[in-house]
Amino acid sequence: MSDKEKYTFEAIFSRRSIRSFIEDKPVEKWKIIKLLEAAMAAPSAGNTQPWEFIVVSEKESVNKLRETTGINAPMAIITCANTAALQWKNDDWKIDCSAAVENMLIAAATMGLGSLWVGYCDILRDTFEIPDNIHILNITFFGYTDKAPEIGTRYAEDAVFWEKYDPNRIRPEKKKVEYGPIKLNDLSVNPPAPWED
Repeated sequence: MSDKEKYTFEAIFSRRSIRSFIEDKPVEKWKIIKLLEAAMAAPSAGNTQPWEFIVVSEKESVNKLRETTGINAPMAIITCANTAALQWKNDDWKIDCSAAVENMLIAAATMGLGSLWVGYCDILRDTFEIPDNIHILNITFFGYTDKAPEIGTRYAEDAVFWEKYDPNRIRPEKKKVEYGPIKLNDLSVNPPAPWED
């Protein structure tokens, strides 16, 4: 395996959902720019690149997010989509923007940052003045953490079918871990299953 391959897989395999950050250690602006560059390098249907990003890094805005979500990260990026110019009206923007977010998660791991993907939260539309015609995919939190990521593959042979699907094969049930709900003002979000990390 070449060094390039080794570093690429190490970055992918070290990505973990971090739920506790060092609050008083800000993410450097150059790293935020690199996260956005990584996001915008993602593929998109017809190369439409519908994504738009709201960087939340000023203390007052970060505190609003913290009050709403209970997550103590020093910064976040809200991923949105502007589909006004698209020739087709479907949900491809969700795939495009998800690819962009995954690129940010991998880039964060490469730069020594922790990250956490929190699902779509329309509750933040008013707080961050997001117009109704702009779609919100998610909020991704970033920051430094005291927790060293466990590097390793999560490959599971029982999730792989070679050549064709076998409807008779039964996958073993996943062990569920209780995290407790994430507070989103009036909303209660189901905790993520361990395989969603």
